[in-house]
Amino acid sequence: MIKYAKTLTILAFAFGALGLIGGYFGDYHPAADSLAVFRLYALGALFFAMFGFALWRQSLLTYFSLGLLLFGVFSLRGQFANPPAVEGFSLMQHNNLFRNDSRHLVDYAQVNAPDIITLQEITTGSVQQLAAMRADYPYQVICPFSAVGGVAILSKYRFVGEQGEGCIEGLGMVSARVALPDGEITVVSLHLHWPWPYGQSTQMDALIPALEGLKGPVFIGGDFNMVAWSIVMARIEAATDTKAIGGFRFTKTLFSGLVQLPIDHVLAPPNWPASAIRGPRLGSDHNSVIAHFALN
Repeated sequence: MIKYAKTLTILAFAFGALGLIGGYFGDYHPAADSLAVFRLYALGALFFAMFGFALWRQSLLTYFSLGLLLFGVFSLRGQFANPPAVEGFSLMQHNNLFRNDSRHLVDYAQVNAPDIITLQEITTGSVQQLAAMRADYPYQVICPFSAVGGVAILSKYRFVGEQGEGCIEGLGMVSARVALPDGEITVVSLHLHWPWPYGQSTQMDALIPALEGLKGPVFIGGDFNMVAWSIVMARIEAATDTKAIGGFRFTKTLFSGLVQLPIDHVLAPPNWPASAIRGPRLGSDHNSVIAHFALN
């Protein structure tokens, strides 16, 4: 039994150290961002290893595990504080799920009336429901992406410029300049592929020039399939002068709920007061994110 416990402790330490340290090398290989996705679980493994080494009376390894654990917690400091609720215009971010007909979304929007809705995985099964929302959301744009569906923006406020001009087909991005009562903003709906070994890195290389060309202030709602502390998210924030709204919001579950990931986000300019909460699933396999912004 002691032998198995020691082996488990060593494996937990190896997984935790690799998951934590490896996640910082996304600039060198996209596999590192895949490791970053599971940083919270890496920290859990390091916590387990620290106590295992302590019971095993391995002082050096105990303190090394503690140091890595504290470093990892510090790296997530921006996510621990959920900003206080603010009032202002609202944006709802929602991966609709390609086989979802959007009836729950329609019902939710009628009751809660977010000002702007960013959507992903919009297919022909959803289009009829979105059309029925035009009385409340007269300004809509849908942009083709992949087999799981396109990206879309629905708005109560008018689009500035030609509708659909911000559609980048096949790359999971659509943008629109929206005229709010107090000024214009650019709204983006974004859907990234899963990280390495899937196509997120290549997609990002193609998207960055388009993101850099957006007129500010920029607000992004998306299923990023990526955590807020990754190199991928840092690239998007730098390209658009935005910041993911702080707080842990677990929006996707894997393996029957054993793994929960915070991979759906809303980004806003750093100087805009903003808050966000996890919203309902509305027939999807992702939770929505409901964000509010104080007009600046």
